[in-house]
Amino acid sequence: MSARHRLTRRSTAVLAALLITLTALPAIASARPYYDGPGYTLAGPAESSAPVPTIVRTIVREEAVRALPIALAGAALIIAIAGTGYAMIRIAPLRQQLRSQH
Repeated sequence: MSARHRLTRRSTAVLAALLITLTALPAIASARPYYDGPGYTLAGPAESSAPVPTIVRTIVREEAVRALPIALAGAALIIAIAGTGYAMIRIAPLRQQLRSQH
């Protein structure tokens, strides 16, 4: 296996690992439960003998609005890393030519 092929494979593997990590991080961060501060405990199931009618309400908190900037920053980071990897792959033949000229 040539050195160029090894470098390309290694760069591709590193780039793939970074992309997988960057894709998984926002999902992990959003999976955390929201706590109201110190001393907050999760409530256990309420014991009730009569069925209670279900009421569905949508509550929007400020944390939900923070998701867009985080998603945009993650996308920008992925684009920057992918661009760097692409540039490294494109420049590799030029580096080989420069080394052979010396």
